[in-house]
Amino acid sequence: MKGKILIAAALGIQILAAYPAAAAPAAPAAAQVYVNGVLATLGKAPILVGQRTYVAAEDASRLLQGEWKVSAGNGVLKLSDELSFTFRLSDGKVAVNGKWVENGQVAKVQNGQVYLPLRWIVEQAGGKITWNAQKKAVEVSAAQHEGALVLLTEDKLTKDERVYVESVRKEQGIYQRGNLYVIARGESPNPGYGLQVTHTQWSWEQLLVYVKKTKPEPGRMYTQAIAYPYIVAKADLPPYTTVVFLDADTKKPLFAQ
Repeated sequence: MKGKILIAAALGIQILAAYPAAAAPAAPAAAQVYVNGVLATLGKAPILVGQRTYVAAEDASRLLQGEWKVSAGNGVLKLSDELSFTFRLSDGKVAVNGKWVENGQVAKVQNGQVYLPLRWIVEQAGGKITWNAQKKAVEVSAAQHEGALVLLTEDKLTKDERVYVESVRKEQGIYQRGNLYVIARGESPNPGYGLQVTHTQWSWEQLLVYVKKTKPEPGRMYTQAIAYPYIVAKADLPPYTTVVFLDADTKKPLFAQ
């Protein structure tokens, strides 16, 4: 089955410090970013360059459920087996699926961090991006692909779904009710522990979902209170297709002993 471009709202923090800041001019901070109506928690604040919103490469990869890698002066954002972008950081050239293009929007490097053009990438991936003047926010509308995994916040659930989530969220495990999935980490000593979907991948008749068990940030103080991290998602899958949740670090089944 062909790779799909999946968009989720859960984002993580990853610092990239490999290239000089001179490649991009200073810019004011951009507005907040919403994905399918859900506020995205970005690791780095977006920047505005020529009235265009740029987000950190790591954040862009999580917004689009892709992979970001830097090698030999090139940054590669792979969204699926069918779509990838190569940003040559030395001279600003851009390639789509390995072919250099004239009208692509280049990456920017500021304070050692690579930023990518949000609108251009989203539109290339089949989505739409608009400006919400009332919220003063950038809104990303994801292209809904067959079998997409969509992460949900509580306000997107029905009353019955909220009751179900509450009944299972404190015990470690993966729970399914129809097309609703609850991934629960179980009891944790403080809110610094969590779960994060890093990317997804299609393999034959399976949707592979990679989940990272995050840990508290070094040096940050957390409320010493018991927490129960969990993720809620929906997946409308084609017939005879299953979802498999894997540990993003070990690539083994999530919560495997």
